[in-house]
Amino acid sequence: MPEENPLFRHKAGFTLIELLVVIAIIGILAALLFPAMNSAKKRAQGIQCLSNLKQVTLGWQLYTDENRDHYPPNAAMGHVHPQVGEDNVNPSWVAGVLTVSDDNYAGVDDNTNQAKLTGAAYASFGSIGQYTKNPSVYHCPGDSSSDFASGLPRVRSISMNGWINPGKTNGSDSSFWDEPFQKFTSSSDFHSRSPSDIFIFLDERYESINDGWLWVMTDGYNNDGSVDMDNLQIADLPAIYHNQCSAFSFADSHCELHHWTDSDTYALEPEHVQSVPGNNDAAWLMTHATFPQ
Repeated sequence: MPEENPLFRHKAGFTLIELLVVIAIIGILAALLFPAMNSAKKRAQGIQCLSNLKQVTLGWQLYTDENRDHYPPNAAMGHVHPQVGEDNVNPSWVAGVLTVSDDNYAGVDDNTNQAKLTGAAYASFGSIGQYTKNPSVYHCPGDSSSDFASGLPRVRSISMNGWINPGKTNGSDSSFWDEPFQKFTSSSDFHSRSPSDIFIFLDERYESINDGWLWVMTDGYNNDGSVDMDNLQIADLPAIYHNQCSAFSFADSHCELHHWTDSDTYALEPEHVQSVPGNNDAAWLMTHATFPQ
């Protein structure tokens, strides 16, 4: 009988058990690698977010330089929907009010309207858009929120510290002007704090953001400037998109990712004002927003 040609010798395939073992190993490796890949993605988004904030802060500084060292106005919307940043009554560094549902401001397209960010029509009402020019720098890559009607991505993720030149609310001066805490209208207001300690812009939680004005509570301050940890409150919430970090820019124009240390901060639900006694993150936000006069 002739010898069998080894080239045509039958080879057995994988058994079912072997296939199941290989699939299980692939699944385990994927489970191990996915968190690392997700963390790397968030780090990359954080780097891009810092770059965006750097561009917006540069626009803020260029506006200031061309307006005799006077910071752009920072308006709040109040309890109705005024034309924030869209007229001389409510001038602001950015126009428009974002929403999270169709229950408010029906027919308003601010969620997706990039013209409200950099449009020339708003330059005379305090907008810094003529200096930033690129509307994409107003949006954090980690923000996946979308407009309730169109499903399109919302165009803005950032807000400005409410103690930076608080503007008008429904045509009246902000109530912040009556509070005994420092308001920053120009570089001369940093007489007892370094500009590197006071933040200008940050990403705000998508459920919390509306106008471009971030409400930072000061109830946790004692009269002598020390912090009363039992009396801390928080209103508008920072976004935490980057591995438990948020992107901030500061009055000296530097940008950084700030790491939050209190696990309760991640679990906060958006409310108008809420008490957060003992929350170190709320204390950090307050002390880097303003201080007693």
